[in-house]
Amino acid sequence: MAVTRLLRIKETKGSNKASHLKKNLFYICRDEKCGNGLWIGGNAGRTPEMIYRTMVENKKFWGKEDGSQAFHYMLSFPPDCGIDEATAFQIAEEFCRELLGDDYYYAFAVHNDKAHMHVHITFDSVSKTDGLKFHSPKGDWEKRIQPITDRICEKYHLPTLEYDEDRRGRNYGEWKRPKQMEKGEYYSWTDIIRDDIDEAIEHSESYEAFLDYLRSDGYTVTRNGKFLSLLPEGAGRAFRTGRLGDGYAKEEIIQRIADKGTKPQIENRYKTYGDRQEMREVIYAKIVRCPGWKMTPFQRSFWKRWNNTYFIRKPDRMTKEQRVRNKQDILEIRKLSDAIRYMVDCDIGDESDLEKRKDELTKEREAMEHELSATRTKYYKKQPFYYVSRYEKLKEQYQSDPQPETKQEMKELMKLIEAVCPYGEAVFQRNEVKEKMDKCRGALKDNKKELRIVEDTFKLFCQMEPSARKRDISREDHRDKTKEKREDAKYGTETGKSKKIRSGAAGRKTTGTGIGKDTE
Repeated sequence: MAVTRLLRIKETKGSNKASHLKKNLFYICRDEKCGNGLWIGGNAGRTPEMIYRTMVENKKFWGKEDGSQAFHYMLSFPPDCGIDEATAFQIAEEFCRELLGDDYYYAFAVHNDKAHMHVHITFDSVSKTDGLKFHSPKGDWEKRIQPITDRICEKYHLPTLEYDEDRRGRNYGEWKRPKQMEKGEYYSWTDIIRDDIDEAIEHSESYEAFLDYLRSDGYTVTRNGKFLSLLPEGAGRAFRTGRLGDGYAKEEIIQRIADKGTKPQIENRYKTYGDRQEMREVIYAKIVRCPGWKMTPFQRSFWKRWNNTYFIRKPDRMTKEQRVRNKQDILEIRKLSDAIRYMVDCDIGDESDLEKRKDELTKEREAMEHELSATRTKYYKKQPFYYVSRYEKLKEQYQSDPQPETKQEMKELMKLIEAVCPYGEAVFQRNEVKEKMDKCRGALKDNKKELRIVEDTFKLFCQMEPSARKRDISREDHRDKTKEKREDAKYGTETGKSKKIRSGAAGRKTTGTGIGKDTE
């Protein structure tokens, strides 16, 4: 079945309130996705710059630059429905005309870069005829939009569109979290509270004992009437247990405590957080590459923090005070794992190494952004590349709709291209520049990802208690001194006393007994 998604483009914080709208338009109008601009339509323009300027000027005219900037609808069709670009273009045009009429500026783009054909539709939130904002009340899909899509799909003998409930009313982060949780990458406060409630039930014989257990675990009971609300230490708000899922409402918790001896409960196997096998493989791979390698105190402080989080529910692993303090790390377990892997792989031994690498990445990013900007300008504006791109668009347009004017413009463009170099050579050089631009984008993406890990590592380090940092370093110093004494005893080298005498007596010599003696 085809799918419709309805999204609202909100106001951007900062000087340019329509920044999100601009990014959206430049994304849906990318040449590689919509046939070099051939499959862009609407009544606001044919280029992203023109469309953006039209919508922004309309908002300024009516004095409604705040609030929602636009709406973004997506019509996606299954790969096996037999639809082509021209049909999808026509469907989008009819959908916009029937839904918006001539009251709103809109633009749409057919994307053919994936197996399933899909259309992006972006329209202004402010009417160009009366200045009223577009209103999409609850139930608008069933009453107004779905009948339009069904009629159009039936007209073109396509499966009717289905509304994607998975995305409405949820931001991107909330939509992505379940997928991250499947990979063990993300935990929320609701996960922690559910696990704490399971553990408290396991160790309580009454409801009051259950509440006392949670209080000792860092919780504040903010409501205990018809509903039970809990505020974990470190969380920004209280959570009503009835919204955590089946088995966590107040009545259900009381019943679970009463039925502990007669009915099987949710198994409490002292849940762990993070992927231990993954971290073992990281450490083992480093030891294989560098035999005798050991963690530095800086690296060990992160490893200890990750390990305590992994075993946070293991009996007798730590006190309740430590558990409360370390529970916040469950939310950061993915960042901790990334930090350890990065430091081990890149030999980041201390804070100075991390700062040095951050400076290097910042300089690399600035250089890559400058190179990308220059390459992009060369690709889109330098002659004859500009003429080649324009010629290719007209060629596709002429194949679908042959017009004498189009053919004449193509001939003129070919003359301009041939005046610089042969057409084939111009296309080859233009493709080389495009390949270089794609490489710059990929390198810049990798740079930003690495820089984000470095910045997250700095934040995690700053969150650590100063006493814990000093403790780890002092332990390392103690180990070094102990190792040095053992080596002195093993190989019969100078004792600490003889070293002090030798270093403090310039021009003097020591005998084999280790006692300083003036021989002059």
